[in-house]
Amino acid sequence: MPMSAAHPRRRLSTLPKESAMSSPFHRLTLGSAVALACAAWGAPAAAQTSAGWGYTDLGAVDGSFTGPVPFADTGYGIGQAFARTSSSGSFSYSGSTIADVSALNGNSGGSFYVNAAGQVAGESFSSSGTSEQAFLYAGGKFTPLGSLGGDSTYVTGLNASGEVIGYSNAAGNASTHAFTYSNGKITDLKTLGGSTSSAVAINASGQVVGNSNTSGDAASHAFLYNNGGSLLDLGTLGGTSSAATAINASGIVIGNSSLSGNASQHAFEYSGGTMTDLGTLGGASSTAIAVNTAGMVVGNSTTTGNGATHAFVFANGTMTDLGTLGGTNSYALAVDSAGDVIGTSNIAGSATQHSFLYTNGRMIDLSTLFPGFSNFVATSINNAMQIIGTATTGSGNVRGLVVSAVPESGGFATMLAGFAMLARVARRRAARR
Repeated sequence: MPMSAAHPRRRLSTLPKESAMSSPFHRLTLGSAVALACAAWGAPAAAQTSAGWGYTDLGAVDGSFTGPVPFADTGYGIGQAFARTSSSGSFSYSGSTIADVSALNGNSGGSFYVNAAGQVAGESFSSSGTSEQAFLYAGGKFTPLGSLGGDSTYVTGLNASGEVIGYSNAAGNASTHAFTYSNGKITDLKTLGGSTSSAVAINASGQVVGNSNTSGDAASHAFLYNNGGSLLDLGTLGGTSSAATAINASGIVIGNSSLSGNASQHAFEYSGGTMTDLGTLGGASSTAIAVNTAGMVVGNSTTTGNGATHAFVFANGTMTDLGTLGGTNSYALAVDSAGDVIGTSNIAGSATQHSFLYTNGRMIDLSTLFPGFSNFVATSINNAMQIIGTATTGSGNVRGLVVSAVPESGGFATMLAGFAMLARVARRRAARR
């Protein structure tokens, strides 16, 4: 179910050229051509918007998205699931497939994560409604993950290989520990010496980042876990505490840390054993939200005078202010491999917030692109520049939308574009011989 549109892609004009990856639809490689052609095979065309974008209406959404969820490194699965009310269960969307996902034991659940293979991880209430039970759904089968001795287990991530992370009550339910689940086994990641820990994100290699109390529960520090090892304390930027938020395929960790004196916090990047302060946009504080495969970091920072907060992109040692849609504040949510950023921003007057896409050096208001819908709320973007979110119809119904910026109209045209790219690749290779 690929989407269609006519929105051309270029490099981010505000970033150094070497820092931004071109769109997967403009990188003329054999892999991207095959992926584009196969993605559109047999797929219906999407609805068109007044701005030339395309979207697919996924139907009514009684609840809300539980993301944003990190996208697969390949970039062709949307990596997002929907949560509905207890009476409706839930469903997942992964690139081109919508799958009904009934909650475990027929009960309500939430925090669902889906990978490009269509596997779904999450949790649902027990039959008594007193605890949460984590599960992995794969091949039409639900598998309970078990626990670390306590009553409840919660899911916080799922990678492309089907490895699940989260946290679980330990025996006696007095504390929680981070866990990984792989090949039918749940593993306690322990702590950094304190009573509690929680896993936050996992990459395709199985590296896990999270946060844990230190000895005596004196502070909470970000940690990195490599399969089979112990938790590595990432330290701080001089203050008492730090917190990890994401990890990319190369093992670059991002997060936030208090500074010396604990009066403010800055976004950090951890790589090669070193924690680097990313600075701010002139204000006192910043936070890192997401990192893409190229190591570009997006987040939010107070501006000079601390009167506003703006979304930023950090690449090649430079923090770029993404601005706003005319209002005071903006906030980044996610970034794809080409450096396209989605988030929310106040509009002029700052009374309301609209979702935005930042691409080619400009911020686009997504709330006005879709005829018949209003209040589009974006939650995630993948490397094929598909944006997932919810929108409201004129009658007040909330529906799920997947929005695309594919520069052709209709699934069949997209398929033809992919095969045309294959032919061009073949001609170029032949010319080199």
